[in-house]
Amino acid sequence: MTSQTAAADEAAIRRLLDQYCHGLDRRNFELLRDVFTPDADLSYCGGLRRFVGGESMRDVIVDLNAAFGPVDHALSSLLITVDTDGHGDTARAEYHIKATMLKADEPKIVIRVVDFRDELRRTPAGWRVSKRQHTPMFQYELPSTKIDFPGVGGVEYRMPEATPN
Repeated sequence: MTSQTAAADEAAIRRLLDQYCHGLDRRNFELLRDVFTPDADLSYCGGLRRFVGGESMRDVIVDLNAAFGPVDHALSSLLITVDTDGHGDTARAEYHIKATMLKADEPKIVIRVVDFRDELRRTPAGWRVSKRQHTPMFQYELPSTKIDFPGVGGVEYRMPEATPN
C-alpha cells in the first residue's frame, strides 16, 4: 500500500464518519444507515443497546432524537489505522464525538462526549463500519437562551431542513 493510497483511505474514512455526524444533525436516517455494513455489530450506550446493521438502529435513533430540537455532533481526536499487513481492506478508527443537543421541551442544552471504537471494512460501495463500540464518557447540562445578534435582535431556535441523500 502506498502512502497515497493510505491517505486516500484515511480521507474516505473521515468522510464516512462525518457523514454519520451529518446524518444525525440533519436527521437524515437513510444517510446514516449507509455508514454501516448490513451485518455491522453495533454496541451503543456502553453495551446497553445492541444492533445488527444500520437499518436495525433507525427506529431507536428516531425515538432518541425526538427528545431534542437542533443538535450538533462534532468529531475529534480521530486516529485511523488502515491494515497495511493484509490487503488494506480493513481499518480501525478511534475518536470522540461531542453531541450538543437542545432539549425539545425546556430551554436546556445537553452536552455529551462519547468515545467511539470502530472497525471498518472496504466494500464495493466504499468504506463501511462493520463493528462499533459507543461508550459515553460524560455529559452536562446548561441553560440555553435565544440566539441574539447584536443590533439585530433575538431569534427562536429552528431545525435545519433535512438534506437529501
